[in-house]
Amino acid sequence: MAISTVRDKVVLKLELDNGIEDGKQKIKSKSFNRVNTDASHEALYDTGTLLASLQSRELLKVKRVDEMTLIGE
Repeated sequence: MAISTVRDKVVLKLELDNGIEDGKQKIKSKSFNRVNTDASHEALYDTGTLLASLQSRELLKVKRVDEMTLIGE
């Protein structure tokens, strides 16, 4: 059976430095919904770094989270 996918949703997620507690890195996450599902990785990274420059915390990671529907054919 072949499986195809339909991209439903993309979320841009920033992981920001929230300090060290008990020797472990604490992370503050900021998520941005309603991202164009056709956005390139480069565009999302550039947007993420730009948005992070407006934050008071240091950027650790820019993540793209894709939600897809699997369809059996």
